[in-house]
Amino acid sequence: MSEIQIAWLELITVGGLGIILVLLGVILNITVKRQSQLCTEQTDGIVKGYGFPGDGKMYPIVEYFVNGSCYKTKKKFCGIKITKIFGLHISVKSEAYEDEKGWRHVKTGPIANLRELAEQLWPIGSKMAVYYNPNHPKKCYVERPILKSFACEMFIIMGMVMILLSVLVFFLIRL
Repeated sequence: MSEIQIAWLELITVGGLGIILVLLGVILNITVKRQSQLCTEQTDGIVKGYGFPGDGKMYPIVEYFVNGSCYKTKKKFCGIKITKIFGLHISVKSEAYEDEKGWRHVKTGPIANLRELAEQLWPIGSKMAVYYNPNHPKKCYVERPILKSFACEMFIIMGMVMILLSVLVFFLIRL
């Protein structure tokens, strides 16, 4: 294979993969926005429990009723920013909050009780607004739609980086 053929192969392969990642990010973003726009009905949901998938992550489990049927969902966030502070002489009060953009912030010290933080944010039995799709009540979001997800942004960014790198390598091989 000649150098020019290798350059074209690299451009098509890596650049093509970058284009696919960008398209996936855009499609994912459009899908998330469309689902949020279809959730036009509102009902009150009640916090029934919590989920703790690990690494400082937590979310409320919300139960809501539509036309006599019971549904459960979890509150979603744009992303999670976790700050862990460790040290022998550092006394850190753990805290958690959600900002206006939909990011959940969790600050923990050497010892943190996530259940206690979750109970402070979302007490069991407290009400939360649930917006659902009247045609498919299981499709919903709690309190606010997540219009920009971290995953969508990462697909687009990584795709753009791959496209730029493939073009750069293509021209470097041709020199």
